[in-house]
Amino acid sequence: MSEPPDKRGLSSEELSPQERAQLEKRIADLGSRLGTARSARQESEGQADGNAEGRRRGMAYGMRMAADLVAAVLVGSAIGWGLDWVLGSRPWLFLTFFLLGFAAGVLNVVRAYERVQRELAPGQSSRAGLTLPDDDDD
Repeated sequence: MSEPPDKRGLSSEELSPQERAQLEKRIADLGSRLGTARSARQESEGQADGNAEGRRRGMAYGMRMAADLVAAVLVGSAIGWGLDWVLGSRPWLFLTFFLLGFAAGVLNVVRAYERVQRELAPGQSSRAGLTLPDDDDD
């Protein structure tokens, strides 16, 4: 008859002291390599989470800047259209306030960008904007 399925290979009683020492050394080595791999994986996951957080914040800032620009143009246009309607000077006040709204929107976007740069500057690495060598570079 064959051996039961739970008894595969040599049991610990059949190992010589030298084989047992080698086995324990291999197990300890495997445990240390596994610990190193786990810590490296956790570190890379932590960096990936940080990158994802940065992307989310960047997207939020971009959407806010776009909304500021559109809102300024719409408000300027509405004021110009309303004054044109009241004063009967179509389309000159509408065009004037449309352009003023656009200028105000651009100014708001520039100010928001500068504020974002001040907030993010301490957390950014100094490698931003540097070119990296590719396969064609010697």
